[in-house]
Amino acid sequence: MDSDAEMMERHARLLARFADQAASLADDLCAAALAAEGPEAKQALSLAFHRMGRTLRQTLALEARLRRDRTRDVHREADRADAAVKTRIEARKARVRAAVERLIWTEAEEDEQVDILERLNERLDALDPAEADDAVEALIQRIAVELGLEVPAAETAAHLPAAGGPTNGAAGSWSSA
Repeated sequence: MDSDAEMMERHARLLARFADQAASLADDLCAAALAAEGPEAKQALSLAFHRMGRTLRQTLALEARLRRDRTRDVHREADRADAAVKTRIEARKARVRAAVERLIWTEAEEDEQVDILERLNERLDALDPAEADDAVEALIQRIAVELGLEVPAAETAAHLPAAGGPTNGAAGSWSSA
């Protein structure tokens, strides 16, 4: 069975071919109507020309509608993909934020915590989408060091939230998110 894209392509080809045939036939009917001798023949050929013109206009309108529908579908799919990427990045940011916040509360001096939390939020807001594809553990480690928190890599996994994001079995892996 044909996919929707293959069906749309076939329909577009057939409509284009039919539009060409209808235009050619309309040309012939117009020429015949203009060359007709009697009023009955002229009237019959003019009516046929009118009907062919209507058929041609409907065919062209359907072609334009198919094109608009195809363009709309492409835009919708792109919007869905963008939304999925944004959702994945936000989920990852939330996991990193939760883990680094735990580190801040346990590792930073009490008078520095608010400032470090503000810097964390600024850092996560400025997170590059390519950087967001890094392993969660690596992001936690990098951001913690940038914020002046020293955390051995082995301890990073202990600070990951237990739930809240897709994993493939290893803490912080995001292969399916």
